[in-house]
Amino acid sequence: MSSHTTLDEQSNLLLAQARDELSPRREALQNEVLENNLALARRLARRYNGRGVASDDLEQVARLGLLKAVRRFDADRRSFTAYAVPTILGELRRHFRDSAWVVRPGRHLQEVQAAANVAREDLRSELSRDATPAEVAERIGESEGSLREADSVIGAFSPRSLDAPAPGDSTPFGHTIGSIDRHLERAEDLQAVGPSVRQLSLQDRRLLGMRFVEGRTQADIGRELGISQMQVSRRLSAVIERIRDDMGLTQLAS
Repeated sequence: MSSHTTLDEQSNLLLAQARDELSPRREALQNEVLENNLALARRLARRYNGRGVASDDLEQVARLGLLKAVRRFDADRRSFTAYAVPTILGELRRHFRDSAWVVRPGRHLQEVQAAANVAREDLRSELSRDATPAEVAERIGESEGSLREADSVIGAFSPRSLDAPAPGDSTPFGHTIGSIDRHLERAEDLQAVGPSVRQLSLQDRRLLGMRFVEGRTQADIGRELGISQMQVSRRLSAVIERIRDDMGLTQLAS
């Protein structure tokens, strides 16, 4: 294939060739797409690191999602990536929902935590006082950052219920910590829609940018482009429908 062909285009071409179930090279072509997109699965899996599931397990789940995307992809669609990203993310979310109901620190954190506990006892006996984090980290050969991370997961094998009352208050503990980061969902949506948007014409991308990035009104856009507000509305609707169709959202809604 040409060196100028993108990975997404390569995946589309290979899966189009593998569409015929009688093709003797079908499995080989699908395997090539899998291998080419392992880095994508790995990047998506890394989003969920530090949430109690081992990174190796997350990567395996992401690869399963990638496999499902390869086998289910309709080669008539224009972007494999736009289909694979939500498929992989969905598989990761299902894994957390169905399997990761107990927070499990990674093996390295468990080892650091165990070593730190021993070091603290030894240093207390040697120094006749509690050791500082720097002294504990030096004794076990880890950075203070690794030590703090290991300390943060103490008790993770039997986590406290977020529905339990907070200390000295009747408010559920979960209501006192954290907040919803709406930017995370938006980032996932942007990554999923990106390949479809890149295939639009320069004029259509500019139209979307003025409306949804710059936040300009349809009347303002119409004045700049020299067309009516109604024409702007129709063009926007057509572009959005094209993106939805490319991502398979039209079929899901029907």
